[in-house]
Amino acid sequence: MSVMSNQQWLTQFAETLNSDADWVQAARYFEGRIQFDHDSGSATLSVLGGKVVGSTNEANPLGADIVVVGPDDEWQRVLDGRIDWFEALSPGLGRLELRGNVVAAWRHVDVMARAFDAMSRVGKSQQQEAVAWSPEPKPSGKATTGHYITVDGIRVYYEEAGEGHPVVCFHAASQDSLMYRHVLDGLSDEFRVIAIDAPGHSKSELPASGPFHSLTRHAEFNERLMQALGLEHPAIIGCSMGGNLVLELGARKPEGYGAIISAEGADYTPTVSEFFLDMLLMNGTEIIGAWSRSMTGYRTPPDRAREVVWQISRTTPQVMRGDLTGYANFDQRTQVGKIKAPVMLLRGDADWLVYQEKVEETASRIPGSKIAVLAGTGHYPMTENPLEFCETVREFLHEAGLGNRG
Repeated sequence: MSVMSNQQWLTQFAETLNSDADWVQAARYFEGRIQFDHDSGSATLSVLGGKVVGSTNEANPLGADIVVVGPDDEWQRVLDGRIDWFEALSPGLGRLELRGNVVAAWRHVDVMARAFDAMSRVGKSQQQEAVAWSPEPKPSGKATTGHYITVDGIRVYYEEAGEGHPVVCFHAASQDSLMYRHVLDGLSDEFRVIAIDAPGHSKSELPASGPFHSLTRHAEFNERLMQALGLEHPAIIGCSMGGNLVLELGARKPEGYGAIISAEGADYTPTVSEFFLDMLLMNGTEIIGAWSRSMTGYRTPPDRAREVVWQISRTTPQVMRGDLTGYANFDQRTQVGKIKAPVMLLRGDADWLVYQEKVEETASRIPGSKIAVLAGTGHYPMTENPLEFCETVREFLHEAGLGNRG
């Protein structure tokens, strides 16, 4: 029988939420009942004005506004802290289902996500075990400078630092060149590092036709951008959406790149639904912020974890939707085998979205590719764990014959 049937546990759960300042802040305008259905029954919370005002180990006769349904063993994974709101509701990864006012659940996603996090803390000591945070970044001391260039009539911003073989960095969905600030600092002692704001992101102009909705459109654009910059045989790095993008770039021009580093990338990522994309237009900043928090690793120190959320939350919902539409429809499984450049697929082992099996499947289709894994790191390794990320990339670039020691 699920512990959620136990009234004492439910009372402790309510107390845990009411003592959580972040949850109270998130729930300050939420009013309604949340029901959790398990194999042996239901548990219900009544919430009003940022507080749980009632908890019961049964369904309320008047019903509930939001209902989350799942088997006991899946709820146990939530209670053990092995899975959270986003992973539990992701098809193929979790086995929980939303019912009732599903839109309200995503409108108040921070309430729901933080409630799931709190479940894993009920009845446990609040004393945290000492964590060996990932190390501090190591800047090269080279200056980073900002520039603009016009490509396809779109004014695009990019930053660069250092001299040497060019290394071009493509950011994740809903991000921009800022996510590579530690890479610009860390690798510019040996390389000319360039980080680009995709069209519609940060300082780059939004195309007249609106955000790009396919990674092929990004690839076509960036081929022309790199040509306009006069780059020959550059190494390319991408993260998440950008990690997928560099695989497509490599397949489009098999001999065109000195090395390819796909961080948190894969050749097939049907990961978000049309409904989720629509919800981004309604509540994108809160959804994407909570989502990124979910994918941040346990070795990421609090300041860098906050930076991940801040960075990803600065993009408009329309651009978020465009990026993740391209990501969700990405399928290069029949094409990546054309890549001739050395390829490294790099992931953090705390990233549930791009899991090890998915990366291994991608590697199996790219002859000669290798996999690197950063311990305790999540979906944004160059922000979360910049020193180990830069060291791993540098070593791979040397193996590819690039750089001072290549």
